[in-house]
Amino acid sequence: MKQYVFSFYTEQGRTSVWDEAISASGMMEAFSKARRLLIRYKQEKGIPVRVRYKGVRYRHTDIA
Repeated sequence: MKQYVFSFYTEQGRTSVWDEAISASGMMEAFSKARRLLIRYKQEKGIPVRVRYKGVRYRHTDIA
């Protein structure tokens, strides 16, 4: 299984950025999991959250 790395960030007020590594067998599965995380973060924070794809990790070696 590969780890797809996504960067989540907010732009209102104080900018905050954090990365999430999502384990998935393919790109579509990773994007659907990232979308679910995005919806959850928007509800938790109450402000717009954006997401950006960074890259893929194979066997814990970062090539992003």
